[in-house]
Amino acid sequence: MKTMNAEVKKVFTKVKEAQAQLQSLIQGQDWVEEARKYAKRQGKEVKKLFGPDVEKMKKFLERERKELARFQKQIPNEVKKLKKYVDSQRKEFEKLLTQVTKMSAAGKPARKAASSKAKVKKTKTKVATKRKGASASQASALSNSELGASL
Repeated sequence: MKTMNAEVKKVFTKVKEAQAQLQSLIQGQDWVEEARKYAKRQGKEVKKLFGPDVEKMKKFLERERKELARFQKQIPNEVKKLKKYVDSQRKEFEKLLTQVTKMSAAGKPARKAASSKAKVKKTKTKVATKRKGASASQASALSNSELGASL
């Protein structure tokens, strides 16, 4: 009987320990629940404070995204235009260079050829500054005619 009482006491103490652990877990759950409620309340307060600003920021970012997309669509066309302009300027420069070499080969002194190059360069810059608003093809046509007249 004594051994049975000892075993019952051991079981009973183990049950009490388990019950104490269970109580501490339950009390811990209450603390966690309180913390969760507090966090929710604070989250609502933060949303109230930043809600309008977040909407403004979203609208701003959306507008910027659309504008960037529009610019991305324009970039290839602008690159083509720039390439076309550079090619036309290169061709014009080559024509001028051939004219200068022909003139220098025709028997004119080298000094005059050098001075005519300087004149060509000066008139070209004058034309470019005068016709800033004109298109590239108009400016090149005008510069060719004025260069021909000045030579």
